[in-house]
Amino acid sequence: MKKHFLPFLKTKRSWELGLWLLVHIAIPLLFMLSVFFIGSVRINTQLMDMLPQTGHSKGAAKADSVLGEKNSREAVILAAAQDFENAKEGAALLHAKFEDSPGVETISFYFDFNTITQFIDYLFNYRFVIAGDETRHLLETGGAENIADDALAAAYGAFTFFPLDNLDKDPFLLSERRMEAFLSSSLLAGGKLDLKDDVLSVYIDGVWYVLLRMTLAPQAVSISGEKNIITEIYNAAETVKQSAPELEFYFSGVPFHSYESSTNAQREISIISTLSMLIILFLLLYIFKTPKPVLFSICAITVSLGMAISASLLVFREIHIITFVFGTTLIGTCVDYSVHFFSHWKGNTVLKDGYAIRSHISKSLVMSFISTEICFFVFLFAPFLILKQFAVFSMTGLLSSFLTSYLVYPRLKLPLEEKRQFDIFNNKIFLKLRGYSLAPVFRNAIIVVIAVFALAVTVLSPQRIKIENDIRSFYSMSDSLLESEKISAMVFDRGASFWYYIVSGSTPEETLQNEERLALRLEEEIQLGNLGSFLGTSVFVPSLQTQRQTYSAMKALLPLAEAQYEFLGFPSEYAEVYYGEFAAGKNYCLPENAPANTGVSNMWIGNVDGTYYSCILPFHSADESIFRSIAVEFDFVHFINKAEDIGRDLNTITRTVLFLFLTAFLIISVIVFFTYSRRDSIKIYAVPVFLVLCVIAVLTLNKIPLGFFPAAGLLLVFGLGLDYIFYLTGKGKKKGSGKYTTLATTLSFLTTILSFGALVFSSFMPVHMFGLTVTAGLGAAFISAMLLQGKVDSENH
Repeated sequence: MKKHFLPFLKTKRSWELGLWLLVHIAIPLLFMLSVFFIGSVRINTQLMDMLPQTGHSKGAAKADSVLGEKNSREAVILAAAQDFENAKEGAALLHAKFEDSPGVETISFYFDFNTITQFIDYLFNYRFVIAGDETRHLLETGGAENIADDALAAAYGAFTFFPLDNLDKDPFLLSERRMEAFLSSSLLAGGKLDLKDDVLSVYIDGVWYVLLRMTLAPQAVSISGEKNIITEIYNAAETVKQSAPELEFYFSGVPFHSYESSTNAQREISIISTLSMLIILFLLLYIFKTPKPVLFSICAITVSLGMAISASLLVFREIHIITFVFGTTLIGTCVDYSVHFFSHWKGNTVLKDGYAIRSHISKSLVMSFISTEICFFVFLFAPFLILKQFAVFSMTGLLSSFLTSYLVYPRLKLPLEEKRQFDIFNNKIFLKLRGYSLAPVFRNAIIVVIAVFALAVTVLSPQRIKIENDIRSFYSMSDSLLESEKISAMVFDRGASFWYYIVSGSTPEETLQNEERLALRLEEEIQLGNLGSFLGTSVFVPSLQTQRQTYSAMKALLPLAEAQYEFLGFPSEYAEVYYGEFAAGKNYCLPENAPANTGVSNMWIGNVDGTYYSCILPFHSADESIFRSIAVEFDFVHFINKAEDIGRDLNTITRTVLFLFLTAFLIISVIVFFTYSRRDSIKIYAVPVFLVLCVIAVLTLNKIPLGFFPAAGLLLVFGLGLDYIFYLTGKGKKKGSGKYTTLATTLSFLTTILSFGALVFSSFMPVHMFGLTVTAGLGAAFISAMLLQGKVDSENH
């Protein structure tokens, strides 16, 4: 028979190889067909998409998501210098670098001719309907002459916001009156900023600050650092500063914070993962003294990751980059399967071929696979898309790794008899430890003492463990960005709250009317001193109902028109033109008519699944509970506090994950009960109880609450930690085989702890908490498994 070019592709049991090929061809093939027939897929790198949806109604939550996505792309830059011209020039240079950038949707630096023209045209065209509450109130209460006098004073004064080109059609300067309110209230301006030489600026403590605003393109604010435009902004700012050393830039907005947190986390994880992987590779090479186990392990991991990505994209059409980062934790399990097979392959001469090795470790391998799959499977029931993606990703990768170890590895030829030995077994330390064993009573006593100590730490500590998720604790900004935010807060002086309202309605008109009803209620709180001010779409674009009222109130100016034109030096026939303009002035405004620079686009959310939404932003608010209770008064108002809402929802998800942990434990316990002896079953049950006590104690000592990331880590540890006891429980099937299983289990622990333990050193709190939980849990699981099984097999081959 012709020898096959691959030594492990034997004809014996070829159906096993066929099964492996079927699975590993079917999933990628279905994925590729789905791309052809269904459409493209993507890796989602948006920061906001990694957070759970708020627990409001589905429509409000979706509207909030639309609003959050929009505002998460708003960037504010302040150019600062002691000389105004230097600050303005610095902002101008930075503006020029990004004016035509594909990563920037809009950029606002100065009120150029086009910007001013937009305001003039808008306010002039709708002057009879959007004059504002103050003007309408004057007209309705007999103050028409006051408006006429103000217009004359402005026309003959030294300064006006508007050029007087339209004075012949707007003798009462209604556009001028509204322009002043727009500039003081618009999101383009804010706080202490004012117009100077066509730019928004302010002079504070000897320094001029000039404002530059950007709306970044969606693809430019990804978590992936190489695609994020923030890098370009920082580099451009440094280049500009080189030409003007006294110039300084301050950055504010979500894009800068998301960039800082994500890039730091990714850089740390990349460094940690690379170093830990290199250490693992050197460790395996040192132990096995041959590259074959390492190469096959790497191939198995690569194939598993490819399968995991294909299945996840097939099911969800996209996976979040965070899913991919945490999903790669299955590498540890993939290495475990390989280590257990190759430990016997390398040294256990009692087992004469790969199938004998598989038979020897089969029960442990299958139970390890089933228990870990169950732990990943229960993630599918968590109310969080990223966890569902993580479940599919990990389950598929684990299946691939298991099939490779179970169906492919047994086909490998064993090394020559004289090479089937481990040098480590002749190591002095190993020789001293070989055969050493504590009496069962002492081993059990150690476990009990550790468990009691862990329980006492948890119960007696003033920092008692509790379910809590505060997303503000997940991220600590750098000193430079903190300084930027302090400067921005001083310049804008809005006293912006962490909460806001979302208002809904079945039509745009109903939404605007509902917003005005809420605005009247908020005005009461302003009078009581509980609120400084607020912004909403209706501040700039009133409801049609209010516009009609304003138009009706404007009739009070008609009798004054002829005299007004006379005072302004126009012939009397101009009054007739004004009457005609007024008659044709029923030109009502809609939110989309407002210029972008008013900020309406930031607050008007629009149509979301047939319902229209808008946002009201509060400034200088008092006790949040007051305003949360106001939302209860209206069925069309949704109170949103992003940090608290996400924290509350993460608390719910955490409880769900803990319930899933209990569910997985019960399912696995039933399987263990019918698979193992009563004595072994009790040992297996003891491991998860012990590791939970140790993990909670470690979290308590580190003052870390039992939040989402520790809970997810705990569930993962449960699946991985049981592997140790499963393998050690079945190590004594053949005389002389136990030490290879013990070696494999120890290597499995070391490789996994090197991967996860390094995450403890991350400064990104979610990664740190996850790594600490997994490290503590795996350490407890390994120690308890070793103590429960006792004596290392000391028999020779």
